[in-house]
Amino acid sequence: MTGRFLNIAPPSKSCWLVLSLISSECLTLSEALQRRIMRLTPIQIFILMCGFCSRFHAIAYPPVQTVQTQNEVAPGSDVSLRCDVPLLNESSTLLWEKDGEQISNNTLIYNNSAFIILHTVDEHSEGKYYCKLMEDGKTETVRIHTLNVTSHSYNGEKKNRLIYRQSSSNSDVLLIFKSSKNYKSLKWTWEPKPNSRIDLIAFENEIQVQLKEPIKPGIRSSTKYNSQALIFHISPVYFNYRGTYRCITEISVYTTIILHTIRVSVEPPDGVLRNQSVVLTCELSEVTGSVMLVWLRMEGNRGVLVKQQIMTKKNNKLQLTVNLSSYESDLMNWQCAVFTENTLRALAPITNSLNLSDLSIETSTVTNQAINKHAKATASCVLALCTGFLLGALLCYCYKKRMSSTKILSVIHLFKMVSFVF
Repeated sequence: MTGRFLNIAPPSKSCWLVLSLISSECLTLSEALQRRIMRLTPIQIFILMCGFCSRFHAIAYPPVQTVQTQNEVAPGSDVSLRCDVPLLNESSTLLWEKDGEQISNNTLIYNNSAFIILHTVDEHSEGKYYCKLMEDGKTETVRIHTLNVTSHSYNGEKKNRLIYRQSSSNSDVLLIFKSSKNYKSLKWTWEPKPNSRIDLIAFENEIQVQLKEPIKPGIRSSTKYNSQALIFHISPVYFNYRGTYRCITEISVYTTIILHTIRVSVEPPDGVLRNQSVVLTCELSEVTGSVMLVWLRMEGNRGVLVKQQIMTKKNNKLQLTVNLSSYESDLMNWQCAVFTENTLRALAPITNSLNLSDLSIETSTVTNQAINKHAKATASCVLALCTGFLLGALLCYCYKKRMSSTKILSVIHLFKMVSFVF
């Protein structure tokens, strides 16, 4: 019969009292464990070791469970998808697929998560999106997300849609109005600042109204209103294009979209070519609530955190800078990421940024055309009045001078006649 172990702990010595049918003796803890282990056969020891290893593996590498989610959005919205795994090895990878086909290589892997942004979704974006983990030659589905897109773009003014775009020649914005109802009057407007509404595109009775647009319509803009959709395409996107865009019918505001722009820059611009240290700057046009700006050094599609900062309306400058030494100035590997509540909202690589001089010229031109048009009209009127006043004064002066010259000539002619007589 196997003995029972009772703990007896006198002040001087801690021992185990082994009770059996034959005898009892006091043993130390190590002696008791050694005797118990000696009774195990090699097979039992092997089974115990296997069980321990399996438990350790289960703790270190917990099984992946498939999560299923779904949501419904309006056309023209941005959708950010994310899937998480407990631990992602360097040899493993996460990728997003749609209906069995891999989505273009814009997946960001960061902190054991895979992020992807679907810009300006429409009916073609509907379907199932699969996040898959590829590890040790095996593929597991981590998440299945079903995306549905509504047949209309209505959100009024109460529920604004917020989108982010990088100030870049490769960026674009599609402002989509979609409705099953036919409207007589329809237009897209832009408010770069409160109470500064500017018409971008307008239709009256399905006939386009000619406007002097401060933003040139892109190639995908509507040329006619077919009672179903009206699209205003913006490309490229400049930093000063931030603001509120609204589609307004003869009844009310139908769709409202708020655009926040991101600008990344390098100072000095030619520092990399000269093998100098450079400063990378990521700047937001404005914030709504709390936003996290993150500078990432990219290793393939994996982002390594370099610097991050939370931005709110209290910040004087919505900027995040990073100083790079000359030996780490490979700009191809740097991106600025924008997060709100652990959701990726935008990625801004350095390589897509516009030339800063071109950007400042374009944005200043847009600002002057859009915001100061009334000031220009006033200045033109003042200039016309001043010109008229100066012209009148000049004519008066010339007339007086001419009259004075005529009198002098008359006196000279009279003097000659008198001289001839005498």
